Amino acid sequence: MINGVIFDMDGVLIDSEPAYLERRIHFCKAYHIAPKHTELEDFIGETNTNIWRKLIPDDLNTPWLKNEYKKYQQENPINYLKILNPDVKEVFEELKKRDKKIAIASSSPKQEIERMVNSTGLRPYIDYIISGEEFKKSKPNPEIYLVTKKILGGGEYLAIEDSPIGILAAKQAELYTLALRQVTILDQSQADAVINSLQEIFQFI
Repeated sequence: MINGVIFDMDGVLIDSEPAYLERRIHFCKAYHIAPKHTELEDFIGETNTNIWRKLIPDDLNTPWLKNEYKKYQQENPINYLKILNPDVKEVFEELKKRDKKIAIASSSPKQEIERMVNSTGLRPYIDYIISGEEFKKSKPNPEIYLVTKKILGGGEYLAIEDSPIGILAAKQAELYTLALRQVTILDQSQADAVINSLQEIFQFI
């Protein structure tokens, strides 16, 4: 029996990756920086630290610039309600009706995860939230999922991911892993199954 579902955030609960990339590019332009990478696929599933390494030339990758970006983020917040996956609330409600636990295990900063769940009204449904920034190694390292399983308690859990990095982390944590299909071409072949909609997870519970 499946006791709960552990969701990745970006690309699963919210269509955030394009919005994040647009904000990063605008920040670089504001500071007259030529980003090293501009393709969406280069950033999907990555931690904030790895994204920064891919985005900013090494000689400019300084604590000062990172602090400036934090200010820029606060001044230019993402409208999470606007990019929320339309199936999320209905799926969360049904999971709770079935007495299933819900967790979010995301590589995004904890502050952003918290802001997302609060601004979209998802907070009451969620049993546990964890961020990749809480670990020395985030996805594809499986620790984020291993810790989540331990906190949620005994039983079996589904992981819902979209990126190859996230799928690998979940599989290494011995979770049955569903990949939410994306318009962007991603290698999701390591997942146990690929779904077109979050509503399809009930076929596996």
